Amino acid sequence: MSIFNELKRRKVFRVAFAYVFIAWLVAQVLQLTFESFGTPDWAIKTVLVLLAVGFPLALFLAWAYEITSDGVKRDHEANRSQPITPNTIRKFKGHTTSAGQLNSLIYKSRCKGVANWDLVESILVSSTRNNPANDITGVLVVTETNFLQVLEGPFEPLNATFERIARDTRHEGTQLISFTEIKERRFADWAMHGIGLFDLNRELKSSLCLKFGEDNGNVRLPTTAHEVMDLLNILLSEEQPAKTAE
Repeated sequence: MSIFNELKRRKVFRVAFAYVFIAWLVAQVLQLTFESFGTPDWAIKTVLVLLAVGFPLALFLAWAYEITSDGVKRDHEANRSQPITPNTIRKFKGHTTSAGQLNSLIYKSRCKGVANWDLVESILVSSTRNNPANDITGVLVVTETNFLQVLEGPFEPLNATFERIARDTRHEGTQLISFTEIKERRFADWAMHGIGLFDLNRELKSSLCLKFGEDNGNVRLPTTAHEVMDLLNILLSEEQPAKTAE
């Protein structure tokens, strides 16, 4: 992963922009307040120096620490390679889900070997067999090296489906991106819709790599729910050749 993508993943750019904006706002308010009370110039300068000193500290904290479901951790302690278990989702149940409520789950994982359409087909066959009975719908995006999947459904069958997926030996390093309640399904028409990013035209691939980054020559699959939906909107609007299990 390039240093740019790593800075983006750790939200360093976002923290930098937020800090500059807030520091500027604080400086403006304090300057007006100090001038109103006749505060000496050295006091204003001291505040400006402190805000400037705090900038690299904020960037360091953004780089070194990450907020996880278990609290704030050093980035290297946030384990992204350990497979997700049902307990990872189940602990959210008391806080974010209601009986009978629809849920959306997004995860990303690495393919063992090189993915191709044959692999995608085999996954869609399983989805066709299992998802309708469990009231699960969704979309699967596959590059040569990674999987990205959105699953929708009631909590219990969704949790059981993800437990089965986490045990699948065709992938590893499962990373849970989001697990939230939804009011309605986004992909209600598909038991599973498959999109393979294997033969993108040069213009589209270049555009996607510019927006989401590049990973070993492939489009980098995003790791935030917002970016995932952005990617899916682009891919579905482009009507990429896809295999669909309905």
